[in-house]
Amino acid sequence: MSEQRQKIILPGENITTEEEYVPGKNTFAEKGIVKSKVLGIAEFDDNNKEINIKGKSVNEIRVGDIVVGKVMLVKESSAVIGLVSAENGKKITGIKTAQLPVRNVSTEYVSELKKIIKIGDLVRARVTMASPLAIDLATNEKGLGVIKAYCSKCRKEMQYSNEKLMCLECGSVEERKWYEQEQKPREFRPREGGFRPRFGNGNGFRPREGGFGGNRGFDPRRNNFNRENRGSGFQGKPKRW
Repeated sequence: MSEQRQKIILPGENITTEEEYVPGKNTFAEKGIVKSKVLGIAEFDDNNKEINIKGKSVNEIRVGDIVVGKVMLVKESSAVIGLVSAENGKKITGIKTAQLPVRNVSTEYVSELKKIIKIGDLVRARVTMASPLAIDLATNEKGLGVIKAYCSKCRKEMQYSNEKLMCLECGSVEERKWYEQEQKPREFRPREGGFRPRFGNGNGFRPREGGFGGNRGFDPRRNNFNRENRGSGFQGKPKRW
C-alpha cells in the first residue's frame, strides 16, 4: 500500500509544487503550483508522488455577487470591509476582507468618505473584483450601501428618515450612503464662459506681425511672393567676402 498523509485544505489554497507531487483528483496546477478545487482533505501519495483531495466543491463569491460586511476602517481613498456573508448560497473562503474604493461608493461626488461611511456600519455591496489576494466592492446603485448604522457618539443603532439618520438615544443626526437612496447620475458642468479659442481671431492661428521673419518677400495673406521681388535672376552686385 502506498503511504499517505492527510491535511484539511481550502479551495484555491496552495498545496505543493509540481516538482514534488503531480496534481490528482480535485486539484489543478497553476504556474508550477498545485492548488485545490474544493474544500476537503488533501491526501499526499508519497509512493506515486500524487496529491488528491476528498471533499465537496464550494460555490465561492465571484464578480457580480452581493455580499454583506462590517466597516473595519475608513481611509481617505477607501474603506476596509470585513466580509460577513454572501447572498444566493455563496461562500466566503480564503480572504475575509475587501476594499470599497471611494470612486465605487456613489454616483454622486463624495467629498469626504468618513462622512457617509463609518466604522461599525453594516454594508451591502456588489463584488467588482475577486482574486485569491484581494476583493473590491461597490455600493454605487440603489439597494446597495449602509443597511445598519450606529451613532458615532453613543453607538446606538440609528433610524433613517428624510435622507438622514437620527439617533433616538442622543439626538445626533448623521449622513450615510443609505442603501434605499436613489442614485443620481453625475452632472457635467462645463467651464464658465465656454471654451475660448487660443488666439483672438477665432480660428486659433495668429501670424507674426510683418510676416515670417520680417520683410523677406513672402506675404502670408496671399500665400505668394511679392510682385516687386519676382525679378529673374540675381539683382545687384555680389558681395565681396
